Amino acid sequence: MPRILLGVSSSFCANFLRGQVGFLVSHGFEVIIVSGPGEEISMLAKRESAKLLTIDFTKRISPFTDFFQLLRIVRILRREQPDIVNAGNPKSGFLVMLACRLTKQENTIFTLHGLLSDTQKGVFRRLITITEKICCRIAQKVFVVSPTLKSHAENRKILSPGKGFVIGKGSANGIDLHLFPGRKAVAATSGQLLQSLGLSRENIILGFVGRLTKDKGIDLLFEAFNILTQEYPSLRMTIAGPIIEENLFSREWLHQLYHDEKISYLGKLYDVTPFYGMMDILILPSLREGFPSVLIEAAAMEIPVVASDIPGCRDAVNPGINGELFEKGNIKDLVKSLKKLIDQPALRQQYGMNGRKFVSDHFSSEEIWKEQLQVYKSML
Repeated sequence: MPRILLGVSSSFCANFLRGQVGFLVSHGFEVIIVSGPGEEISMLAKRESAKLLTIDFTKRISPFTDFFQLLRIVRILRREQPDIVNAGNPKSGFLVMLACRLTKQENTIFTLHGLLSDTQKGVFRRLITITEKICCRIAQKVFVVSPTLKSHAENRKILSPGKGFVIGKGSANGIDLHLFPGRKAVAATSGQLLQSLGLSRENIILGFVGRLTKDKGIDLLFEAFNILTQEYPSLRMTIAGPIIEENLFSREWLHQLYHDEKISYLGKLYDVTPFYGMMDILILPSLREGFPSVLIEAAAMEIPVVASDIPGCRDAVNPGINGELFEKGNIKDLVKSLKKLIDQPALRQQYGMNGRKFVSDHFSSEEIWKEQLQVYKSML
């Protein structure tokens, strides 16, 4: 039985592996997951019959801690002797790829989820760029999660032309349409959630799902909302996701998050489908992305989307079909895109219907898993 080791940085990354692990197990692989600890990854490993080994990866550079984490990964590789290693994310991916080089692991894949260096400055930008280049050069293959990210990484000379590959139209794991069945299928639970938050269908609800960080454009999100509420008094905003202290957005907006009656903050959710079902527009004002799953999740749930015109988002949003793209960091352009959808309920409905078909046609989980499986078999 071939053994594959999948490396991710945190429990939150369980979304990148959901269903994929069970698919590999059902096709004769023994799956070992190396991840930061957490409930999400523990539940996934148990549910999909994988072996879980946890390492408390730090997001910040810490030479002493990083060195001992590297030694631990080396010991894991020597003990488990995987036939294939696939690791992603900046910190954990770098350490796993380095450990593979030290142990002379041959069949290695680095999954490029995005370029952290895009939003860094000065010495940190140069340092992180070096680690991204090393990961791409050490790995035998580089799986890039979107076509536009691949082009961007090649243009920045982080990825050598011809080395990276994209499965299908992109995405790390695709979408299982049974798990995201559309707005009508969750109408009852969405209605209950709406009522519990003191909201009604008379409100126009903007939604955000994801990690609350500066890189996700949270500052821009709040700025746009405050501008729009002056013109649309019934406008409300709902937010779900963990607050990440290492990349925190403005303290001013953090205070508003907890104290503004027009904003509902639900924290981290394990089932986001009722949350999608209650919103009218999903917003993702990110400064950098690889391939944002929330955009195709929302589209599968028949929700129109508005996102930054950046690599990754361009692959998940078809402008004028299932949503709108706005110039990165441009508050006027974001407000203009949102007003277009706020003022036209029929357009929101049309974008929602188009979105589910767009996801069904291009981002089926099983099709992505099948292509991944072929890559793994070819390496064996």
